[in-house]
Amino acid sequence: MERGAEVRDDEEALGADVLRDLDTDSHVSRYRQIADQLAAVILDQRPGVRLPSEFEIVQRLSVSRATATQALRDLEQRGLVIRRQGRGTFVADSSRAIRSNRPGILPSFSEDLRAAGRQTREQVITLEVIGAPSEIAATLGLVAGDDVWRVERLIVSDGDPVVHLTSWLPCALVPTLTRSAIEQGSLYEQLEKIEGSPGRPCSADEQWTAASALTETANLLAVPRHTPVMRVTRTAYLHDQRAVEYSISYVRGEIFAVSLHIDAHRHRSLAQIAEAP
Repeated sequence: MERGAEVRDDEEALGADVLRDLDTDSHVSRYRQIADQLAAVILDQRPGVRLPSEFEIVQRLSVSRATATQALRDLEQRGLVIRRQGRGTFVADSSRAIRSNRPGILPSFSEDLRAAGRQTREQVITLEVIGAPSEIAATLGLVAGDDVWRVERLIVSDGDPVVHLTSWLPCALVPTLTRSAIEQGSLYEQLEKIEGSPGRPCSADEQWTAASALTETANLLAVPRHTPVMRVTRTAYLHDQRAVEYSISYVRGEIFAVSLHIDAHRHRSLAQIAEAP
Protein backbone atom coordinates (compact mmCIF):
# COMPACT_ATOMS: atom_id res chain seq x y z
CA MET A 1 0.00 0.00 0.00
CA GLU A 2 1.37 3.41 -0.86
CA ARG A 3 1.26 6.18 1.69
CA GLY A 4 -2.13 7.87 1.50
CA ALA A 5 -3.88 4.95 -0.25
CA GLU A 6 -7.23 3.94 1.18
CA VAL A 7 -7.29 0.76 3.29
CA ARG A 8 -10.47 -1.33 3.16
CA ASP A 9 -11.68 -2.89 6.39
CA ASP A 10 -12.15 -6.30 4.77
CA GLU A 11 -8.57 -6.60 3.49
CA GLU A 12 -5.91 -8.63 5.24
CA ALA A 13 -2.45 -7.08 5.21
CA LEU A 14 1.10 -8.08 6.06
CA GLY A 15 3.11 -5.56 8.03
CA ALA A 16 6.73 -4.70 7.30
CA ASP A 17 7.66 -6.46 10.55
CA VAL A 18 7.68 -9.75 8.60
CA LEU A 19 10.97 -8.58 7.07
CA ARG A 20 14.30 -9.37 8.74
CA ASP A 21 17.30 -7.06 8.62
CA LEU A 22 19.27 -7.40 5.39
CA ASP A 23 22.69 -9.05 5.21
CA THR A 24 24.92 -6.18 4.12
CA ASP A 25 27.85 -8.58 3.52
CA SER A 26 25.88 -10.82 1.17
CA HIS A 27 26.64 -10.96 -2.54
CA VAL A 28 22.86 -11.10 -3.11
CA SER A 29 21.44 -7.69 -4.01
CA ARG A 30 19.27 -5.90 -1.48
CA TYR A 31 16.16 -5.95 -3.64
CA ARG A 32 16.53 -9.70 -4.18
CA GLN A 33 16.95 -10.33 -0.45
CA ILE A 34 13.70 -8.43 0.17
CA ALA A 35 11.88 -10.25 -2.64
CA ASP A 36 13.08 -13.66 -1.42
CA GLN A 37 11.95 -12.92 2.15
CA LEU A 38 8.50 -11.84 0.99
CA ALA A 39 8.24 -14.83 -1.39
CA ALA A 40 8.82 -17.20 1.54
CA VAL A 41 6.24 -15.40 3.70
CA ILE A 42 3.43 -15.24 1.13
CA LEU A 43 3.56 -18.97 0.35
CA ASP A 44 1.33 -19.49 3.39
CA GLN A 45 -0.99 -16.57 2.60
CA ARG A 46 -4.28 -16.72 0.77
CA PRO A 47 -4.80 -14.78 -2.49
CA GLY A 48 -5.69 -11.12 -1.99
CA VAL A 49 -3.58 -10.49 1.13
CA ARG A 50 -1.88 -7.11 0.87
CA LEU A 51 1.92 -6.91 1.07
CA PRO A 52 3.88 -4.15 2.80
CA SER A 53 4.00 -1.02 0.65
CA GLU A 54 7.14 0.47 -0.82
CA PHE A 55 7.00 3.19 1.84
CA GLU A 56 6.73 0.62 4.64
CA ILE A 57 9.66 -1.38 3.23
CA VAL A 58 11.77 1.77 3.03
CA GLN A 59 10.94 2.67 6.64
CA ARG A 60 11.58 -0.85 7.96
CA LEU A 61 14.87 -1.60 6.18
CA SER A 62 16.32 1.85 5.43
CA VAL A 63 16.64 1.11 1.73
CA SER A 64 15.92 3.39 -1.20
CA ARG A 65 12.49 3.68 -2.78
CA ALA A 66 13.96 2.23 -6.00
CA THR A 67 15.14 -0.88 -4.13
CA ALA A 68 11.70 -1.43 -2.60
CA THR A 69 10.02 -0.93 -5.98
CA GLN A 70 12.39 -3.40 -7.65
CA ALA A 71 11.70 -6.01 -4.97
CA LEU A 72 7.94 -5.84 -5.52
CA ARG A 73 8.41 -5.85 -9.30
CA ASP A 74 10.57 -8.98 -8.96
CA LEU A 75 7.72 -10.75 -7.14
CA GLU A 76 5.30 -9.63 -9.84
CA GLN A 77 7.54 -11.03 -12.57
CA ARG A 78 7.59 -14.37 -10.73
CA GLY A 79 3.79 -14.38 -10.85
CA LEU A 80 3.50 -14.34 -7.04
CA VAL A 81 1.78 -10.98 -6.63
CA ILE A 82 -0.54 -8.59 -8.43
CA ARG A 83 0.18 -4.85 -8.32
CA ARG A 84 -2.90 -2.63 -8.55
CA GLN A 85 -2.48 1.06 -9.20
CA GLY A 86 -3.53 3.19 -6.26
CA ARG A 87 -4.26 0.19 -4.04
CA GLY A 88 -1.04 -1.74 -3.47
CA THR A 89 0.49 -5.19 -4.00
CA PHE A 90 -1.49 -8.36 -3.31
CA VAL A 91 -0.80 -12.09 -3.16
CA ALA A 92 -1.77 -13.56 -6.53
CA ASP A 93 -4.16 -16.45 -7.05
CA SER A 94 -2.00 -19.47 -7.90
CA SER A 95 -4.77 -21.12 -9.90
CA ARG A 96 -4.17 -19.64 -13.35
CA ALA A 97 -6.45 -19.99 -16.32
CA ILE A 98 -4.89 -22.39 -18.81
CA ARG A 99 -4.71 -21.93 -22.57
CA SER A 100 -4.51 -25.53 -23.69
CA ASN A 101 -5.18 -27.57 -26.80
CA ARG A 102 -8.42 -29.08 -25.57
CA PRO A 103 -10.22 -31.35 -28.04
CA GLY A 104 -13.54 -30.35 -29.53
CA ILE A 105 -13.42 -26.55 -29.23
CA LEU A 106 -11.18 -23.63 -30.12
CA PRO A 107 -10.88 -21.85 -26.77
CA SER A 108 -11.38 -18.16 -26.18
CA PHE A 109 -9.94 -16.20 -23.27
CA SER A 110 -13.36 -15.93 -21.64
CA GLU A 111 -13.95 -19.67 -21.88
CA ASP A 112 -10.49 -20.46 -20.46
CA LEU A 113 -11.17 -18.15 -17.52
CA ARG A 114 -14.57 -19.72 -16.86
CA ALA A 115 -13.00 -23.18 -16.98
CA ALA A 116 -10.72 -22.01 -14.15
CA GLY A 117 -13.80 -21.15 -12.08
CA ARG A 118 -13.80 -17.40 -12.71
CA GLN A 119 -16.65 -15.06 -13.56
CA THR A 120 -16.07 -13.05 -16.75
CA ARG A 121 -17.55 -10.29 -18.82
CA GLU A 122 -16.47 -8.65 -22.06
CA GLN A 123 -16.49 -4.86 -22.30
CA VAL A 124 -16.58 -3.54 -25.87
CA ILE A 125 -14.42 -0.44 -26.19
CA THR A 126 -14.80 0.04 -29.95
CA LEU A 127 -17.00 -1.67 -32.55
CA GLU A 128 -16.62 -0.22 -36.04
CA VAL A 129 -16.28 -1.04 -39.74
CA ILE A 130 -13.01 0.13 -41.31
CA GLY A 131 -11.02 -0.47 -44.46
CA ALA A 132 -8.59 -3.30 -43.80
CA PRO A 133 -4.96 -2.15 -43.39
CA SER A 134 -2.65 -3.99 -45.77
CA GLU A 135 -1.12 -6.32 -43.13
CA ILE A 136 -4.56 -7.25 -41.75
CA ALA A 137 -5.94 -7.78 -45.24
CA ALA A 138 -3.05 -10.07 -46.17
CA THR A 139 -3.59 -12.21 -43.07
CA LEU A 140 -7.32 -12.51 -43.70
CA GLY A 141 -6.96 -13.19 -47.44
CA LEU A 142 -8.53 -9.84 -48.40
CA VAL A 143 -7.59 -6.86 -50.53
CA ALA A 144 -6.35 -3.80 -48.65
CA GLY A 145 -9.31 -1.51 -48.02
CA ASP A 146 -11.94 -4.28 -47.91
CA ASP A 147 -14.47 -3.76 -45.11
CA VAL A 148 -13.63 -5.43 -41.82
CA TRP A 149 -15.04 -5.25 -38.33
CA ARG A 150 -12.61 -3.84 -35.78
CA VAL A 151 -13.63 -4.97 -32.30
CA GLU A 152 -11.59 -3.72 -29.34
CA ARG A 153 -12.49 -5.35 -26.03
CA LEU A 154 -11.48 -5.70 -22.42
CA ILE A 155 -12.07 -9.03 -20.70
CA VAL A 156 -12.76 -8.63 -16.99
CA SER A 157 -12.39 -11.61 -14.65
CA ASP A 158 -13.73 -11.53 -11.08
CA GLY A 159 -13.68 -7.73 -11.24
CA ASP A 160 -10.09 -7.44 -12.53
CA PRO A 161 -9.20 -6.49 -16.13
CA VAL A 162 -7.18 -9.39 -17.58
CA VAL A 163 -7.02 -9.16 -21.39
CA HIS A 164 -6.96 -6.16 -23.75
CA LEU A 165 -7.61 -7.41 -27.26
CA THR A 166 -8.47 -6.17 -30.73
CA SER A 167 -10.02 -8.41 -33.41
CA TRP A 168 -10.53 -7.86 -37.12
CA LEU A 169 -13.19 -9.90 -38.98
CA PRO A 170 -14.20 -9.72 -42.69
CA CYS A 171 -17.60 -8.12 -43.17
CA ALA A 172 -18.11 -10.42 -46.15
CA LEU A 173 -18.09 -13.40 -43.77
CA VAL A 174 -19.62 -11.75 -40.72
CA PRO A 175 -22.40 -9.38 -41.85
CA THR A 176 -23.59 -8.38 -38.38
CA LEU A 177 -22.04 -7.75 -34.98
CA THR A 178 -23.62 -5.95 -32.03
CA ARG A 179 -22.05 -4.52 -28.91
CA SER A 180 -24.83 -5.77 -26.64
CA ALA A 181 -24.62 -9.38 -27.85
CA ILE A 182 -20.85 -9.50 -27.38
CA GLU A 183 -21.10 -8.03 -23.88
CA GLN A 184 -23.84 -10.49 -22.90
CA GLY A 185 -21.57 -13.44 -23.76
CA SER A 186 -18.49 -13.31 -25.96
CA LEU A 187 -17.51 -12.62 -29.55
CA TYR A 188 -17.28 -16.33 -30.41
CA GLU A 189 -20.66 -17.02 -28.82
CA GLN A 190 -22.20 -14.33 -31.00
CA LEU A 191 -20.62 -15.84 -34.09
CA GLU A 192 -22.39 -19.10 -33.22
CA LYS A 193 -25.79 -17.44 -32.91
CA ILE A 194 -26.22 -14.50 -35.29
CA GLU A 195 -28.13 -14.96 -38.54
CA GLY A 196 -25.92 -15.19 -41.60
CA SER A 197 -22.78 -15.92 -39.59
CA PRO A 198 -20.51 -18.75 -40.76
CA GLY A 199 -20.22 -19.98 -37.15
CA ARG A 200 -17.37 -19.87 -34.71
CA PRO A 201 -13.82 -20.68 -35.81
CA CYS A 202 -12.55 -24.19 -35.21
CA SER A 203 -8.76 -23.83 -35.62
CA ALA A 204 -6.14 -21.14 -35.22
CA ASP A 205 -2.51 -20.22 -35.55
CA GLU A 206 -1.48 -18.59 -32.27
CA GLN A 207 1.79 -17.06 -31.09
CA TRP A 208 2.66 -15.94 -27.55
CA THR A 209 5.54 -13.53 -26.95
CA ALA A 210 6.71 -11.36 -24.07
CA ALA A 211 5.94 -7.63 -24.25
CA SER A 212 5.57 -4.60 -22.01
CA ALA A 213 2.31 -2.77 -21.46
CA LEU A 214 2.29 0.60 -23.18
CA THR A 215 0.18 3.47 -21.90
CA GLU A 216 -3.26 2.55 -23.29
CA THR A 217 -2.98 -1.14 -22.44
CA ALA A 218 -1.48 -0.43 -19.01
CA ASN A 219 -4.36 1.92 -18.17
CA LEU A 220 -6.98 -0.60 -19.32
CA LEU A 221 -5.36 -3.50 -17.46
CA ALA A 222 -4.80 -1.36 -14.33
CA VAL A 223 -1.07 -2.12 -14.20
CA PRO A 224 1.94 0.22 -14.20
CA ARG A 225 3.28 1.28 -17.60
CA HIS A 226 5.86 -1.18 -19.01
CA THR A 227 4.60 -4.02 -16.80
CA PRO A 228 5.50 -7.38 -18.45
CA VAL A 229 2.51 -8.88 -20.29
CA MET A 230 1.99 -11.61 -22.86
CA ARG A 231 1.29 -10.50 -26.45
CA VAL A 232 -0.84 -13.05 -28.27
CA THR A 233 -1.55 -12.98 -31.99
CA ARG A 234 -4.16 -15.31 -33.44
CA THR A 235 -5.45 -16.07 -36.91
CA ALA A 236 -8.62 -18.14 -36.57
CA TYR A 237 -10.12 -20.29 -39.33
CA LEU A 238 -13.48 -21.79 -40.23
CA HIS A 239 -13.99 -25.46 -41.12
CA ASP A 240 -13.17 -24.68 -44.78
CA GLN A 241 -9.92 -22.95 -43.72
CA ARG A 242 -11.11 -19.43 -44.53
CA ALA A 243 -9.61 -16.93 -42.09
CA VAL A 244 -12.43 -15.36 -40.07
CA GLU A 245 -10.52 -13.45 -37.40
CA TYR A 246 -7.13 -11.90 -36.76
CA SER A 247 -6.52 -10.64 -33.23
CA ILE A 248 -3.82 -9.06 -31.09
CA SER A 249 -4.19 -9.49 -27.33
CA TYR A 250 -2.27 -8.31 -24.28
CA VAL A 251 -2.66 -10.64 -21.33
CA ARG A 252 -1.72 -10.27 -17.68
CA GLY A 253 0.73 -13.14 -17.24
CA GLU A 254 -0.05 -13.81 -13.58
CA ILE A 255 -3.58 -14.83 -14.63
CA PHE A 256 -2.83 -17.05 -17.64
CA ALA A 257 -0.54 -19.99 -18.33
CA VAL A 258 -0.06 -21.99 -21.54
CA SER A 259 -0.20 -25.78 -21.53
CA LEU A 260 1.04 -27.79 -24.51
CA HIS A 261 0.96 -31.52 -25.24
CA ILE A 262 3.92 -32.53 -27.39
CA ASP A 263 3.83 -36.05 -28.79
CA ALA A 264 7.22 -37.00 -30.26
CA HIS A 265 5.94 -40.44 -31.28
CA ARG A 266 3.11 -38.89 -33.30
CA HIS A 267 5.54 -36.50 -34.99
CA ARG A 268 7.77 -39.41 -36.00
CA SER A 269 4.77 -41.30 -37.33
CA LEU A 270 3.68 -38.34 -39.44
CA ALA A 271 7.21 -37.91 -40.78
CA GLN A 272 7.33 -41.58 -41.79
CA ILE A 273 4.00 -41.25 -43.59
CA ALA A 274 5.25 -38.17 -45.44
CA GLU A 275 8.46 -39.96 -46.49
CA ALA A 276 6.74 -43.16 -47.61
CA PRO A 277 6.96 -43.82 -51.37
